[in-house]
Amino acid sequence: MTKDKFIIRIQKQNENIKKYSNTSSLISTFRLITFLAIVFISYIIIKIDYKTIYVVMDFILAILFICLIIYHNIIKDKLNFSKEIININNKYLARIDGDWVDFDDIGEEFINKEHKYSFDLDIVGKKSLFQFINIANTWNGRRRLAEILLEAQYDKDEIYLRQEAINELSNKLDFCQEMEYLGGKHKKELQDPEKLIKYAEKNKEIMIKSQIVRGLIYFLPIIVIPLSVVIIIFKMKRIYILIPLLILFQSLLWMIRFSTMNNILKPVGTFKRNLETYVDILKLLEKEKFESKKLNNIKKILFNEKHSSILAIKELDKITEKINLRYNNGLIYLVFNILFLWDYECTFLLENWKNKYGLEVKKWIEAIGEIESLISLSVLMQVGEGISFPTIDNSKLRVRAEGLGHPLISNNERILNNIELDDSIFIITGSNMSGKTTFLRTLGINLVLAYSGGPVYANKMSCPVLDIFTSMRVTDDLEKGISTFYAELLRIKEIINGAKENKNMIFFIDEIFKGTNSVDRILGAKNVIANLNKLGVIGVITTHDLELCALDKYSRIKNYNFSEQYKDNKIHFDYKIRLGKSTSTNAKYLMKLVGIEILDD
Repeated sequence: MTKDKFIIRIQKQNENIKKYSNTSSLISTFRLITFLAIVFISYIIIKIDYKTIYVVMDFILAILFICLIIYHNIIKDKLNFSKEIININNKYLARIDGDWVDFDDIGEEFINKEHKYSFDLDIVGKKSLFQFINIANTWNGRRRLAEILLEAQYDKDEIYLRQEAINELSNKLDFCQEMEYLGGKHKKELQDPEKLIKYAEKNKEIMIKSQIVRGLIYFLPIIVIPLSVVIIIFKMKRIYILIPLLILFQSLLWMIRFSTMNNILKPVGTFKRNLETYVDILKLLEKEKFESKKLNNIKKILFNEKHSSILAIKELDKITEKINLRYNNGLIYLVFNILFLWDYECTFLLENWKNKYGLEVKKWIEAIGEIESLISLSVLMQVGEGISFPTIDNSKLRVRAEGLGHPLISNNERILNNIELDDSIFIITGSNMSGKTTFLRTLGINLVLAYSGGPVYANKMSCPVLDIFTSMRVTDDLEKGISTFYAELLRIKEIINGAKENKNMIFFIDEIFKGTNSVDRILGAKNVIANLNKLGVIGVITTHDLELCALDKYSRIKNYNFSEQYKDNKIHFDYKIRLGKSTSTNAKYLMKLVGIEILDD
């Protein structure tokens, strides 16, 4: 059963929660006892009898109390981890059961009704592929997943590399769920990293470009402090005046550049916090071993010897500790700048860090996002049934699939069809609700998955790399004064223009020209299909107009249909595609079904 692996994980974490909750209660009791013991012994020391043994006991109990606090926090973290892993596994179960439509993240900011296929194929938005598979919590991870689904432009070799990586990730469910947990843990802090990246890459604005001047400022305190000490120790009264003059010179030097250095150093706290949100994710990625070439290439970006992301963050930690002196103690901060030119040293260290790592920050953040997007695509392999990786065959304009189903329909309701679209245009007829539109979306969304490097919902599938264009959910625009028919004309014009630019294209047109009268609709549809046929592209058109089936006079145009059966005054659909044009209609039966009386038959 597909569900079993998630149920087992939930059971395991429930056991852990019970164990950690008991441990937490026990620690809380010990903490209280230890605290009371410290208070009692301290009272004895202060009020009754001061003895060394009591002081030692108090000291030991204080250390024990601190250890209990630390251990308690560790247990709390484990409790939170178990609870979140249960939530993550419940989301996988929701995907299987069809309850995923309530997931919060729908990728709303990526919705574009003008996109050549996204809106029609439910790629982003409510009840979309993005909502179904997304596990990414970082801003880049979400954006990267949307980019892959909306604008995938991979060649055959890259698609196969991605397939290998996604397949490997599908066998690392624990790792994938921990990645999701760590991203979710810091989700509030993981905002758009654009400011962070710009700050890191801002290397041209070096405060002091001259290496000689930088060297003099760096070594000045090293000379001034020992010299002042020597003058004082050896009581060189004649040159005592030199000490305040040197200190005054350093003070003026600091004050001259104070505003500039403040602007450089002030943002580093936010910069560091933003990077630190990735630390746990980086540690997890560093210890994980991968076999696929793509995943290892991503690790090389993150952990190469020259520019290791974790080492960079550790270096930044040290610099930030020095910078934070300005916020911890004003008097010490003043003294350190007068004596050691502290702000200059921090600025030089930060500039050197940015010079070494600044251009890498964007690569690191994008690499984490790429991993998240690949994990999202691997979700399909965890929750789906009858899925496989497609073969990319660019030798012909031919799409073949066996047992093709729609990924957003639950496993127990999904209907499978076979298809062989071999350098052809399909005209699909059939009655209302018979499955025509769903079939278009099924083929379209699986092609999107195929070109992303992901698995498809088919027992077997092969396809070339094609541009995808659709015309399905076309509506009018009252503000622009555009009718439904005219809006569809504009959309179909885009399809024809796309076909002129690239023969390697597939189109999906649903209920062609439904917004106009039957005479214009049939005339327009015939000409559109003839044009697309002449341009040599492949695609599928659905229609209620059986007159269009006569276009099979062209060798590349083939008729297919969906039909229904009637039993006990009820309509039954099998949603199976069949060769040939439709021979049935169901408007009269549907009207009866909803209670509309048939007066004119």
